[in-house]
This record gives sequence, C-alpha cells and structure tokens, in this order.
Amino acid sequence: MNVFQHLDELKDSDGVGNDAKGLSKEFQNLGWNSHFVTRLPRKAEKLNSVTYHNCYSELSLTKDDIHILHYGGEGYPLEHFQALPGKKILRFHNITPASFYKNTTTPEIYNSMERFESMSYLEIASLAIICDAVWCCSSYNEHIIEGYDFENVTTVPICKTYLSSESEPKKKDDGSICFIGRFSPQKKWEDLIDFFSIWARTHTDAKLYCVGSVIGAFDGYFDLLLKKVSDLNLEEKVLFLQGLSDEEVLQVLSKSNAFVSMSEHEGFCLPILEAFGMELPVFAFEQGAIASTMREGGIRFHSKKHEALAKKINDCLTDPIQRLTLIQDQKKVLEYYNQFPWQKTISKLVAGL
Repeated sequence: MNVFQHLDELKDSDGVGNDAKGLSKEFQNLGWNSHFVTRLPRKAEKLNSVTYHNCYSELSLTKDDIHILHYGGEGYPLEHFQALPGKKILRFHNITPASFYKNTTTPEIYNSMERFESMSYLEIASLAIICDAVWCCSSYNEHIIEGYDFENVTTVPICKTYLSSESEPKKKDDGSICFIGRFSPQKKWEDLIDFFSIWARTHTDAKLYCVGSVIGAFDGYFDLLLKKVSDLNLEEKVLFLQGLSDEEVLQVLSKSNAFVSMSEHEGFCLPILEAFGMELPVFAFEQGAIASTMREGGIRFHSKKHEALAKKINDCLTDPIQRLTLIQDQKKVLEYYNQFPWQKTISKLVAGL
C-alpha cells in the first residue's frame, strides 16, 4: 500500500512535521510505502526509505492509495489534492483565530489573517465533501470542526516518541523558567514576561528562557516583546533564544526549574510533553488543547493572577513531596503517549475507510 502525506513543507521543529515523520515511521513498520508530497522542498536532511514528491509533479497513483492532508490553514493547493484517486484523510491541526492579531500587529496583517481564517474554513467545508475521514490531533480540534459534515471523525495524538529522563537532571535551584513556541501573539509571551517580572522579585537569580522563532509578519509583535522587557529592566534576565537544535532545546529545559505557558491557543502543544520528559514541572493556562494534552499531568491554572500563580509555583517547587508527586504524574502521562498503539490504531482506522 502507498500512503502519501501532503503538507506545505516538511519541517523538523513544529508539531505538523513531527507528526508527519512519526506517522511515516509507523506506516513503514506496517510494511506500507511512505511518501511525502510538499509544495516547498525540504530544507533539512531527507529521511531514509521515504519518497519525496513536489505537489505539482506527475504522480503514479491508483484508487488503492491513501492520501493524508496535514491541515493548519490554507496554503497547500487543494485543487491538486481534490483530484487525486484513492482514499482521502484530513489530518486537522487547528487554525489560529485572527482575533489574536488585532491589537498586536498592523491593520494590514490583521486583515490578512482575517482573510486567511475565512478562506481556511471555506476550505474545511469543501474538504468535508471529499474526505473519507478526519484524524484530529486533540479533542479540542475535533470540537472545532464538529459543525462540518465530516465522516469518520476521530482523535489521535501527535505521532511522536518523547525522550524520558531516567532520573531528574541536576540543575541550579535558581528559579529559572522557560517556555517554547513561536513568537506569535496567541502564545501570549507578554503575559509570561509580566508574570516573570513578579517572579523575579523573590527569585533574583532566575532567568526566563524564551525559546522560539520569529515569523516575518510578526516582527512588530516581537519588537513589542523587546520593548516590554526593556521597560521592565529585565534585559539581563529575559533571554530570547532562536534557531536552537533539538539538543539545545533539551539543554534549556534541563537548566530550568519550571515550564510555564500563558498561551491562549494551542492545537496540541508538543513542548509540554518534552518538558514532561525532562522531569520539569509544568504549569499551563488552560485554553485550547492544553487539558487534553496534559491529561492528569502538570498543573493547569484558569486565571492570570500573577502573584497567586507565583505562590502556587513556588509552593510546588519548594515542597519535595508535592514536587515529586507532580513529576511522577507527568511521567505516567508520557508513558501513555510513548506506549500509544500506533500500528493497531492506524490499521483499524484505514480498514474502516
């Protein structure tokens, strides 16, 4: 059997890329032929035993093929996907609402994001007509598309194996915290910086490690973050880290004392599970897919009262029993993801098409 995964670009650093690579490995384990079909060429090293195609190239296809479209908004040429023979699956990764860009970018960018959101949901409606199934990566994403007439809707997590430390890494107990994500408005980095300004009053040696990347359209938002850091006199304490390798990201996690998320829109939030794997206590604002991704692990909060949150985090970090219980619960969640029965699940889903 040939399985073709369609996506705009196959990257290593984001949830879509990790998911596509993980699924490809499971397809090969099942004895299926794995293909990637992309609009943009892969910049990183190509994976072994996988065939790469450009979406505008001629493909030798049959009605027995499986086609999976990884979707997070418009960009991939749908007319190409719609015309393909074989079974079609939508892998839905969520669409960021344009409202997050209203007061954080220029009017032109906000208007562009509004058009992007509208066009994306129009495409979702058309995909409901041609797709044989939808695989959502979280129950939150399943809820987003429940108003459309898709058949065979199911939720399966991002397909990834997470590193799990055998014992907690030794680190300085300086109160440093971190978060990982794009420097885009829905991640609410400004709220994290405000929280850190409170946290740093009692943790004078702490650093805030901001690990991410800047998309060109959001340069203005990143400039606002830099200005906030300057206004709060935190230039030596708030570190913006870009272009890190996977190993370097793990090093940042290993020298942090807590992972804190203020993000208000997550379709899955893979970095939370990476923090679980490094036995790093995780505290996250409960929005989007946060609850379903964290399951019984970590601590979720429902309001951004920074002083109360600082006390909650400090109490957890300084109470050995509370902290150990939190770490153990997070490891149990990570075991759920690392032991997920991918081959059995995929075989059953494909057989039901």
